[in-house]
Amino acid sequence: MSNIEPTRETTHDDTIERTSIVMYAMLEQLHGALADPAAPDDVSLGMLMGMSMFLDEKIGPFRTERLMASAPSIILKTDAHVVKDQIDRVTPVLRAFGEQLASLSRRPAPAA
Repeated sequence: MSNIEPTRETTHDDTIERTSIVMYAMLEQLHGALADPAAPDDVSLGMLMGMSMFLDEKIGPFRTERLMASAPSIILKTDAHVVKDQIDRVTPVLRAFGEQLASLSRRPAPAA
């Protein structure tokens, strides 16, 4: 264990990494719960649209634009994938969430 105190930059990077891991796992579960084999890109586009609306509402369009402009450098600066050990920590809760969403979105079978 290191005796070095975390710097503001280290803490900032850790927050970004933790948040991105949870977001990735959550989006995986959400995509699986809502996926429509007849229109596979519709769920991805809906997720992008929802994230854009969320950011616009929470931080405003100007800050969203600035953050989106920074996103490529953040992704390229860090290891831009989630490893199995990281995702395994959050998957059980998010899988239950995804299963609940899937049960709500299932269409009843047509009457014969």
